[in-house]
This record gives sequence, C-alpha cells and structure tokens, in this order.
Amino acid sequence: MSQALRTFGRILARHWPALMAWYLGGEALHRVLIELAGFVGGHTTLGGLLLLPLAVAARLVAYVAMYLTVRPSLPHSRREDAGGLREFASATLAAILPFFAFYTAWGLLDADQIEFFQIASAIALADSGYDLVQMGDRGGVIAVGVLPVTVLVIALIARLLFTRFADRLPRWTIILATYAEVLWTFMLFTLVARWWVSVLDWFGEREAAGWLQSLGDWFSVNIEPIAAVWEGATWLAGILVAALLVPAAWLTVAGVIFGTTFDSTPPFARVGGGAARGAVLSIARTLVMRLEGLWAAVAVIWRGGPLLFGVYALAYAAWGFAEQAGTRGVLLLIGGHESSFWAGFFPLVTVAIGAVAEPLRVAIVATAYDAVIGRPRSGLDTRPSGLDTEAGEVVVTALDIEQERAIGVVGKQEGQQDAVRRRLGDA
Repeated sequence: MSQALRTFGRILARHWPALMAWYLGGEALHRVLIELAGFVGGHTTLGGLLLLPLAVAARLVAYVAMYLTVRPSLPHSRREDAGGLREFASATLAAILPFFAFYTAWGLLDADQIEFFQIASAIALADSGYDLVQMGDRGGVIAVGVLPVTVLVIALIARLLFTRFADRLPRWTIILATYAEVLWTFMLFTLVARWWVSVLDWFGEREAAGWLQSLGDWFSVNIEPIAAVWEGATWLAGILVAALLVPAAWLTVAGVIFGTTFDSTPPFARVGGGAARGAVLSIARTLVMRLEGLWAAVAVIWRGGPLLFGVYALAYAAWGFAEQAGTRGVLLLIGGHESSFWAGFFPLVTVAIGAVAEPLRVAIVATAYDAVIGRPRSGLDTRPSGLDTEAGEVVVTALDIEQERAIGVVGKQEGQQDAVRRRLGDA
C-alpha cells in the first residue's frame, strides 16, 4: 500500500501539468472538430460523417498521451525501450477498439452525434429556407442505411489494403491507416447502437411488453414488498455498475495502452490449422495480436486479486464522489443565471473541473495497473507499444508456422507480416 501511495504521489508531482495540458488540448480539439463536422454536415451529411470520428479520436489521443506520459513513473510498468512516436502511434491503434466500445456504452458517442445533428440540421434548415424537401443529403441525420454501411465497408477495405501493402507505401500513410481504423470502428459502433435502439423500440411495441408493464404495475400496487425488492435490486445494480464496471473498464483501457502481455502463451493463441499466407496471414496476425493484448488487459482486473481491485474500486468511487461534489460546489458558488448564460458558461465549468479531476483519475488507474503488474503471481508483463512488437512465439504458434524451417525462411515470412507493425518499426 505504501508503494502504491508513493507511485500515486510521484505521478502527480511529476506529470500533473502535462496531464492537464493533454486533457485540455483533447477537449479543445474535440470541441472544434464537433463544430467543424456539424458545419460540413449542414451542407453534406457524408462530409460530416467523415469528420465526426476525428472528434472521438481527439479524446482518444489525449488519453493515450496521458497514460504514456505517466509510464516513466510506474516502477513495474516502465520500459527503457519505450517512448517516442513509434509507441504513441502503436498504442493509439491498439486502443481504438476498446476505447470506442467504452465511449459508446457510456453514451458519449450518442451525445456527440446528437450535438453534431443539432448543428448540422440548424445550418441545413436555414440554407433550405426551412423546407424539408429541399434539404436533400444534408442535415446530419445518421440512420441505418446504405450510406453508413458503405462508409464502413470502404474504410475497412482501405485499412486491410494498408495492412497488406504497407511495405510499398510511404511512411506517412500510417496516418491514413489510423484514420481508416477510426472511421470503420466509429461506423460499426454507430450501426450497432442504432440497431439496438430499433430492437428496443420494436420490443416496446409488442403486446408482451405491455403485458409485462401492466404486470409490474399490478405488483407495485397490490404487493408492495415485491415492488420494494425490485426497486432495491435495480438500485443495487446501478451501484455495482458505477462502482465496479466503470473502474474495470478504465483499467482495461489503460492495459491496452500500456501493451499488457502474458508471461506465457494464452490458451486462445494456440489455435492450429495450417500456415497462413499473404493477406490472410497479415490479417490473422493482426487479429491475434489484438485479441491477445485485449485479453491480457482484461486479465488485469482479476489477476490483481479481490483485495487490490477492491481498494482500487474504493479509490475510484472516492474520486467520483469528490468530482461530483466539486462540480456541485462550483455551480452553487456561481449561483443562478439565465439559460443563455449557462449555454456558454457551463461547458467551460465542466472542462475546468475536468482539468483538475482527470489527472487524478489517470493517476489512480495507472497506480492500480502498476500494482497488478508488480505482483509476481499476476503472470502479466508490458511491452513498449500496442501493436509493433516483434513476432514471437505467441504469434508463430497461433498461426502454426512450421518452426523446423531454416531461420532465413521464417525471416522471409516475417517480411510479409503485419504491415502496421513493420511501418512503425521503421519510424
């Protein structure tokens, strides 16, 4: 415990200004990109859709930078060979999928899209003279249809083509690969969220849903103990989500950014089936590496043990309580004002509070992560980056490449592997 407190204090003492700067920069860029995407979406929805994922990516990049900034102060997770643009780009690529999943699950993606729609629709309505017929393909309406599916497919194909032919492309094209990764992931979670909403709406219109609602109302009126138990269970579920799932999700994101690995080959990486070739090898290798990294990051949650995770959850809950209390206190200090005042001032208040609170959250999560890595029985380690590690026994075993071949032959196959990893390695 004393070592964890020293690590926490070291992070704040050494990196608080940098953490605050990265957070403010990410929020400012997120705000600018939302406005830009809304403006473009007011003239063409497709153009707005191509820009909106960058707003989410701005926050992702900020958090990746914050966690990598504190890594040198983590006694068990720092690496002498870590650092630089290579690690930053690789960790960002690795963190895209889990970060977007977290971002969507907690409603942040939906909030961005609502704000994008409000800006785009206001511009489109004004330009069309408030005639809905004249709006056409503008206004920022995102619905399940041909347009988002087409964007997703094209972005995914572009990402796979870069993975296959990166050795023939200029080094700067890694930026395009990252954008393609962000774009197809954004569209995937957007379509899944829209589909889920439509499923819930469909179920809500069924007779069974109405029957269940009436049955619940009958129990609440006639059998109060059952209603009290149900309400208590619902309240407890919400508490468990806030107290356990949210800090666990942040611990997983940190694990992906730091490049968590297993000390030994995980079971799912021992899948046989013959040696892959060409594009299939490249795609399969990238998928296996991502699954391994994500699974190792998730393993951080329970390999630290119930005591360590419980202390971490309590620290996170204390942070959440302090953040809410601080926000409430600042708002009470400002006092009551007109809605026009809060429309412009409230975002500034939340960002200012976040500039103080977010470095504390990063310090708490990073300290807990390092404590888990430091446990001899955790069976976990870190690598310098998220996707650019040299191919080792885990990947070779997973793809069932014959190990009795000459080193030169295997080396030749290595020259045809994951393009993103190779291009970053040349940086």
